[in-house]
Amino acid sequence: MTKTFSPSEAAFSVFELMKRQPQFVMRYALLSAAVMAIYMFVLASTGAGDALQRYAALAETEQMPSMEQVRAILGPAVPALGVSFLISAILSAFLTGMALRKTVDDREEGFWGLQAGAIEARYLLATMAFVGAIFVAAFALGIITSLLVSIHMALGSLAILASIAALVWFGLRLSQFGVMGMVTGKLGLRESYEQTNGKFWRYFGAYLLWVVITIILGTIVQALATMGALALGTKIGSGLPATAQDFVTAGWAFYILFYGMVSGVLNLGFLCIGAYAWHQSQGALPPPKSDL
Repeated sequence: MTKTFSPSEAAFSVFELMKRQPQFVMRYALLSAAVMAIYMFVLASTGAGDALQRYAALAETEQMPSMEQVRAILGPAVPALGVSFLISAILSAFLTGMALRKTVDDREEGFWGLQAGAIEARYLLATMAFVGAIFVAAFALGIITSLLVSIHMALGSLAILASIAALVWFGLRLSQFGVMGMVTGKLGLRESYEQTNGKFWRYFGAYLLWVVITIILGTIVQALATMGALALGTKIGSGLPATAQDFVTAGWAFYILFYGMVSGVLNLGFLCIGAYAWHQSQGALPPPKSDL
């Protein structure tokens, strides 16, 4: 029988990693900021950033934007947005592979821990499978909810709440595919479902606690980064540069470096939860087992 774990200890496990392996966490944070910079530069240089800014300004008005207005603004930017998201997903897979090797196996391979290998490829495939599974589940639940709404509004309301709860449950049961893929050498979705069996509320509690911390710290850090950029003469606004010329400024450099590094550490916290839970379930101390 596998052992359980403390949700609060799992939620705060990234701080233990920061204490034991500060150099690794610093490298991960810097690389996270670099990924954010690449993503924003692609958006700015292709005009997608300007389209998103114009859409955000339109959405802030009192009148609901029409579909024609939305299509006119975002339609031409769809190819650029697709390329940006694809680049971001691929680069994020490299970061995730780096983090999984360290938190699960205590290994660092390649340049600064980055490596283009089977782990990264499996993670990308598993992510697409995960998104597909959630989409299918949401589609099926949507059909059931629509049928219940047609019978009675009260049943429809209950069905909506039940559908949300079911998606959260299903998504969390599959959420450990990264860690389990690292452990088993497979996509990890089925293994994640087995790993989280009987531990749903522990995982839920750990992620909920870290989400609250991420929202609080992320909001504070973003505000500080915005104020710092403003002091350097750059108004961040929606959080996206409209053009490449706007992007290449001291203010944007400060914003991306500061906010990107902290965001990277916060994202690392979510991976640390899964790795911590896995090692605890095996009765082992989560790596790294020694200080630098």
